[in-house]
Formats: sequence, C-alpha cells, structure tokens
Amino acid sequence: MNTFINLETLTESQLVNALAKKKQLREQLNLKKRKQFENANEIFCNRTAERFSKLSQELKKLKEETIYEANRLYSEMYLLNGKKPKEVKSFSRKNKTGDILVTVDFQERIEFTEEANVHINAIKDIFKNKFANRNKALYNILDRLLIKGNKGEYDPKLLAKSRKQVKDLGDHKLIEEFEKLSDCQRVTGSAKYCRVKIKDKNNKWQDINIQFSSL
Repeated sequence: MNTFINLETLTESQLVNALAKKKQLREQLNLKKRKQFENANEIFCNRTAERFSKLSQELKKLKEETIYEANRLYSEMYLLNGKKPKEVKSFSRKNKTGDILVTVDFQERIEFTEEANVHINAIKDIFKNKFANRNKALYNILDRLLIKGNKGEYDPKLLAKSRKQVKDLGDHKLIEEFEKLSDCQRVTGSAKYCRVKIKDKNNKWQDINIQFSSL
C-alpha cells in the first residue's frame, strides 16, 4: 500500500532530507546497475576469450593433424606403387564416393625489396606514355586495375604475374623493367594450408568454411 506524503506539511528541513534520501536511493540503484553491468561485461569478455582460445587451439591441432595425415597418405600412395614420392606444392585426397576433397597447399611467403618501387614507377610511366594518348578511357581502366588500395600505388604482385603477357607487347624497355621487378622478389618464409570441400545436393563443390568472414 502506497503512502502519500503531503509536501505542504513538511518543514523545509524535512523536505531537504527527503530529497537527499531520494537522491541517495537513486545513486545506490545506479551503482548497483553499474556493478551488474561491469560484472556481466567481465564474464562476457573472459568467457569469449576462453572459448576463442580453445577453438583456436583445436583448429591449430586439426590443421596439423590434417596436413600430417594427408602427407602420410600421399607418400604411402607412391610407396605402394614402388615409386619415390614427388615433392609438390599442392595435392589432394578424395574419398571413394568422390564427394569429399581434402587439399593441402605449401606456399612461399614473398615480399618485394625497396628497389621494386623504382621499377614499378618506371612501368607506370611506360604504360602512361604508351597507352594514355591512344585510348584514355582504356588506359584509365588499366591504371585502376593495377592500383592497390587507396594510396595510388601499383600492386607489385599483380605486375609480377603479368610478366609473361607483357612479353607479347614486344616493348623491350617494358619487358626489362618487368624482369627487374621480378628479380626484386625474395622469399621470407613458407606456410601450409589445408581446406576441405564437399559436394552439395546439386553435385557442386562447396568449401567447408571455418573463417568468420565467410560464415
């Protein structure tokens, strides 16, 4: 049952005390809510980090076991046929029904030396002088395709991949710059990858995605 207080009957001192008490109760309630929020946030952060760490360890173990077993089966396939296993950068294993495909890749990590910028700028100038006046619209498309990110810089990896096609242009200076750019590549390490595909009901290959960006 609510008790109504006639404010007109209260003295100034009583009114001040009542307001102070109300303010104190409000602050206590806010403090309680804040503590509950901070506690919930702490539990959320700790639990999420724990789950992510556990899954990360499990995925790492899964990757190691998958690559190890795939390599073992690949080698055994050759040995069963009296052959020495070939060193390859990629191979796959498939089940009997042909609806599961496990692929292992070995890739080198490559970076470009600082000198690469010299040859990239030279290539950019040659493209501009060779094509800009002939067909400006086409040149602008080519220029945008070769630019990496928002800095207006050419993508060195994309240029390196285009080396064979550039030879068809017959421009010896351009070919020379592409060759020099290719020489600026250096191997900094290697990485191993594995992926699994399964066939869906339409008999099309679908990756089993374990990346957040694709889920």
